[in-house]
Amino acid sequence: MSLFRGGCLCGAIQFEGREAPLHTFYCHCTDCQKETGGPFATEIYVKVESMTVNGDLVSYDVIGDSGKAVTRKFCRICGCPILTEFEVEPVYICIKACSLDDASWLKPEFHLYVKSKQPWYEISDGLPQYQGDMEW
Repeated sequence: MSLFRGGCLCGAIQFEGREAPLHTFYCHCTDCQKETGGPFATEIYVKVESMTVNGDLVSYDVIGDSGKAVTRKFCRICGCPILTEFEVEPVYICIKACSLDDASWLKPEFHLYVKSKQPWYEISDGLPQYQGDMEW
């Protein structure tokens, strides 16, 4: 049974999640800013095994703060960002909220990488803020 669905702008990529996200958050890292064209990305953190993704994704790797690969995947046709994989935590991925069919149910819990946040963006929601990645 699907709890959420999504895909890219052109419809070539479709996905569904069968479990509730472990976390939902805002990421202010410079890579997420470049990927979204905004001051942050809204992300949901899920188990890889709970997801089904159909379509031809392309990827781009960078080295994260851990020294390991961070792989961003997006639609080959329209370029819509879909998900991010982490070599340091291979059993989890982040689904980009912008690719959800319906994101109205999301309730972000915290902010990551506020050390990279744009100075003109004021965080005033009262959620916890972390200078870097998840700290638990």
